[in-house]
Amino acid sequence: MKFLALLLFLLGCQPQQDPQKEIWIYTSMYKDTVADMTTELAKVFPEVTIHWYQAGSEEIAARANGEIMAGGIRADLLISSDRFWYEELARGGLLVSHKGSEWEKIPASLKQAEGFYTAVSIPVMVLTYNKEAIKELPKTYKEMSEEKWKGKFTTGSPLASGTNFTTMAMLKSHYGWEYFKKLKDNQTIVQGGNSAVIRRVQTLERPVGWVLLEDLLRLQGKDDRLGIIYPEDGVVTHANVMGITKRPLDRTLAKKIANWMLSDAGQKAMLRSYMYSPIPNYPAPKGAPELTSIKAFQWTPEFIKEVTDNRIEIKDEYSEIMFQ
Repeated sequence: MKFLALLLFLLGCQPQQDPQKEIWIYTSMYKDTVADMTTELAKVFPEVTIHWYQAGSEEIAARANGEIMAGGIRADLLISSDRFWYEELARGGLLVSHKGSEWEKIPASLKQAEGFYTAVSIPVMVLTYNKEAIKELPKTYKEMSEEKWKGKFTTGSPLASGTNFTTMAMLKSHYGWEYFKKLKDNQTIVQGGNSAVIRRVQTLERPVGWVLLEDLLRLQGKDDRLGIIYPEDGVVTHANVMGITKRPLDRTLAKKIANWMLSDAGQKAMLRSYMYSPIPNYPAPKGAPELTSIKAFQWTPEFIKEVTDNRIEIKDEYSEIMFQ
């Protein structure tokens, strides 16, 4: 008994270690961003095994929702571009509130007030065009519904891509469903994600499209045919949103990695992937103007609530207009 008591005493004197040594991150960020972050995170967390599930925002939501329904989510951190899904998770009590060291610096429009999620980077949706085919450039999103652009315009599908859904929802809130009815009459192609839009612009199947700025900046010096237009009615800003899931595990390690994402090292990784930082005073990505110099559609609490409350109906209405 004395030996057992001594053993228990010695064990109790051992320094306590973080009980979690592996982390799952589900993200819609691109594979090169994931590869970059994997290298950088290994420098800071050498004893931690980090697993990634990389897919589109819609696929991530489907997988995570399925795991939740099956009894428990596997992901520790979620980072994807469908902010409205994070609103649903927060409402359902499925995220952990965390206000890290940089949280206060992030504008209120880019985070959830109680700390259940925050933006880690800002993608921007712009217009692109093929310089070999388009000489008179469009100036706004709105004019893409005009007759002169019939058979010339393409977007990604809001049913497959979080950034395309957000762009559609934002334009619908400003221009109504009539705008999309006119896009349909103009034979607009709405398929796939941002890479599919670029291919259609490159091949001249549709020489104008909306696409993420980061995709175009990646092609700097590689394809000079692609031009960038910052629409005068406003670009559509997005947020790669990060949330920590509620699991029956200690959340200390997940919070440390979330803090790293908003640290200087994490934000520089975002900039290397041509996304803007949500933290003021960081430079613009290489080849991009300062975000404050670009006119953008504004996010409001009313817009977030309206889309979150009605996202299924919005997708159904969009499908009814564009696919039937």
